[in-house]
Amino acid sequence: MTPEKQEIERVHCNQCRQETKHFVVAKRVQRGNAPVDKNNPLCEISVSWVTTYTMLECCGCENVTLRRLFCFSEWAPDEYEEDYYPPPISRSMPIWNADLPDEWRELLKEVYAALHPNSGCLALMGTRTLVELYMNDQAGDVGGFAQKVKMLEQQGLISKPNKIFLETALDAGHAAAHRGHKPEIDELNQVMDIVENLLQGYVLVKTAENLKKKTPARNRKKK
Repeated sequence: MTPEKQEIERVHCNQCRQETKHFVVAKRVQRGNAPVDKNNPLCEISVSWVTTYTMLECCGCENVTLRRLFCFSEWAPDEYEEDYYPPPISRSMPIWNADLPDEWRELLKEVYAALHPNSGCLALMGTRTLVELYMNDQAGDVGGFAQKVKMLEQQGLISKPNKIFLETALDAGHAAAHRGHKPEIDELNQVMDIVENLLQGYVLVKTAENLKKKTPARNRKKK
């Protein structure tokens, strides 16, 4: 099939980070059925299902995605299950994550993995744990969250506005862990912005120290 005649669909591209046109590279349909009463060989009433696998290639970056579409005869006509492999990525890992401590970096990866299938509660609980790891490292295990945040501000590690941001992110994580709060995607991204800003500040301290060591000293003219 020539590219001009090839079927095209618009779906999310993980590489382009947006919805783009995709070539339909291949499609496979699997059908099945079963009697409602398996113990009755005379039962003529059955249910059926159809699973459609579609391989899609982005027309721009050529990234390939596999889509699984499942329909069941007992569902409403417009009801179906739709999954993508790999799952759609709503947010990518920051490039500076490699400079984080191993434990923090592994947990951050798990948080981003939870973001992909929109497991918001898990992601928020993960960010809360990340913030606690940061606070214990910087301020020590001095008590509850409120006391640790206050200690960070007193030591000049965070500013007053950042203290408010951090408390907000912690409260969102606490709500997910103890009150069953399910965040909207915008809310989740806002929490991630706050947590990433906190962790990047930790990385930038070491970055600045290394940069200072590698920068040649200024030549001072003798009077």
